[in-house]
Amino acid sequence: MRLPENLRRLADRLAGREPSVEDERLLELFRNRVELKKELTALDDDRHRLLDRLKLQEGATMRVEEQLAALEQYLGRPEEGYKSLAYYQLKALWRVACKRLEQFGAELARQQKDRERRQQVAEFERHKRERIAVFERELTEARVLGEQLQAEQKLARQRLAQLNGFWNYFRRRRAVEEIHARDYRLVEATAQISKLEAEVAAIEAEPPPLFAGLSVDGRRAINVAVIAYAEMLYDRLAAGGLAELARQSTLKRVFDAHYGAPQACHELMQRAAKAAGEIEGMSEDLAEIKARADRLRRQAAYRKEEETVPAPESIAAIDSGATGKRTPNVLLDEYWEIYRALVR
Repeated sequence: MRLPENLRRLADRLAGREPSVEDERLLELFRNRVELKKELTALDDDRHRLLDRLKLQEGATMRVEEQLAALEQYLGRPEEGYKSLAYYQLKALWRVACKRLEQFGAELARQQKDRERRQQVAEFERHKRERIAVFERELTEARVLGEQLQAEQKLARQRLAQLNGFWNYFRRRRAVEEIHARDYRLVEATAQISKLEAEVAAIEAEPPPLFAGLSVDGRRAINVAVIAYAEMLYDRLAAGGLAELARQSTLKRVFDAHYGAPQACHELMQRAAKAAGEIEGMSEDLAEIKARADRLRRQAAYRKEEETVPAPESIAAIDSGATGKRTPNVLLDEYWEIYRALVR
């Protein structure tokens, strides 16, 4: 389209003249072209993004294949077989302890949620009863007033019926006026009763509010108990250094692990397997957990008011009564993947 033609079309639009059918068709084609270019650009961006992800995935796959090849060569040497079995047995022990800790934290969170929800509903019901009591007092007063007005009205109508004769004309007139005024008061009293009954019904129909989530104090209580449980797990596995060996299996590669001669590796596997079974079947010692949690609660410090996880440096290591060794700072050393069990 030539430039003068464009100027002519612009002048026509400025002058208020309707564009021709040809102009509308060309304009629609231009709009469609713009939209198609946008969609093409978006598809091109998606293509490049998917190609980048594919390259990353290919790189990750190559690394895994290289690791598997190196592991196959490593396990192909008989002298490394026992060490590798011990290494993965310790990793299995670590996973068992992590799962037990996570289950403990989840159960505590569920119980705390139920407790706080019950408290919330109880508080809501108490407040609702107080509001209903206020309206019911007003409703009782309104009903008493209505009954009193009805009784007075009935008596007034009976007296009006007895005022016969022309000499009672003015008395009848006053009586009629009083009856009309009382009728108006009766209407108001009835309306007030209906209003109050509706208010009471509306309050009674109010559902409890939605649960907004665990309180800060509730989450702190759960986290302190989880830390106490992690300490207890450590003490159960501290004998023979199983807890530390299990932790090291998550920090080192199998190639870097060293557990001694095959006989020592075999004994370590047996001890790790036995400990894993004991952890899985361990009963909760609530008295010990409570004692540890009370100590931790006295030590715990938080960086902010809304923080729910204690500062790691505020949790001091303690002497273990079971082994004579010190129980480490399980929060600082991240024993049993503790941060997965904590609630935020």
